[in-house]
Amino acid sequence: MKYIRKKRSLENYTIRSIPKSTLTTDADGKIIIDINNPKNYYGTIPQYKIDKEGNFILTPNGQKIPNTVDFDLFLTQDIDDMGLFTDAPIETIQYVPLVNELTVKPSNFNSFSYGRLAGAPLNFYFSPSFNVSGNTDDNLLKQVKSYRKDANGNDIYVNNLNTSDDSSEIYNGVISQNSEEVKYKIGSNVNDIPNTGVEFTTSKNKYITKTSEFGKTYSYFETIFETQNGGWNQYNTSIGAIIKKEEYLGVVFQPEVESAVFINRGVADIFERHALLSEIKTTNDIDTNREGFIRI
Repeated sequence: MKYIRKKRSLENYTIRSIPKSTLTTDADGKIIIDINNPKNYYGTIPQYKIDKEGNFILTPNGQKIPNTVDFDLFLTQDIDDMGLFTDAPIETIQYVPLVNELTVKPSNFNSFSYGRLAGAPLNFYFSPSFNVSGNTDDNLLKQVKSYRKDANGNDIYVNNLNTSDDSSEIYNGVISQNSEEVKYKIGSNVNDIPNTGVEFTTSKNKYITKTSEFGKTYSYFETIFETQNGGWNQYNTSIGAIIKKEEYLGVVFQPEVESAVFINRGVADIFERHALLSEIKTTNDIDTNREGFIRI
C-alpha cells in the first residue's frame, strides 16, 4: 500500500468578501459589519456555495450546491504476465454457463468490490445514479448552435436540432430556451435524452469575469451543468466473457524491435569512438551504447 499526502490551502475556500448588505452604522457613526446578518460569512467556509453578495448559488432545480474541497488522485495499475485477453460479446459466441442464472440478487453483493458473480444477470450490476452539478464556462454552447445568425449577427439556436457527428447514437443539442437562458444536452443517448448526457444551462445576460494566472481578464456567460449519469444501467453496461487467443499465449506487450546497429571495427581504429558518437542522436542512444556494449 502506498500513502499519498496532499495539502489544500483552506484560504482558497475562505470567504474574504464583505457584501454591502452586511454593513451597518454604529452609535458613533462608523461603518461596521453586522455579524448577526445571515449573509455574513467573512472568515468562514460556508456549507454551500455563495456569490459575492452572500446569496446561495442554486442549480436549475433550485437546489443548493455543497461547498467541497476537491483532490485529484491519479491511479496506476501494474499488469502481471497473464497474456493478452479479449472481451468477446455474448452475441458473437454461444457460451454454456456452468451454473444456472440467478434470480435473486445477494444482499451483500457489490460488483465494485467483488467483480463478476457466477450466474448473475446483467441487471445485478446496475447501480443507482446520483446528481452531479457545478459551474463551468460557456465553451460547449458553440457545439449546439445552428449555421444561421439573426439580423444582429448572433447565433441562432434551434430546439431539438442534433449537432452531434454521430447523430444516430449521440444527441448534442438544445432542449429549451427563452429570453434569459439556453438549456442544452451534450453526450445524451438518442433513445433516452432526458436521463442521459450532461445538461447545461447558459445564461444569455449574466457574465462571469475572471483573471487568469497571467493577469489576463476574460469573461463568459454564466453556465451551470447537471447530470444524473453516475450509475450503471442498460446503456453503459454489458456482460462478455474474457477469452485468450491462442496466438497471443504468453504475450504481454508488443515486441520491441532494436534497430540500433553499429559495427565495431576494432579498438585499434582511431576513428572508432568518433564514428560511434556520430550514431548517437537521442539520449536513449546513450543507454543503448553504454559502457561500450552494442545491442543488435
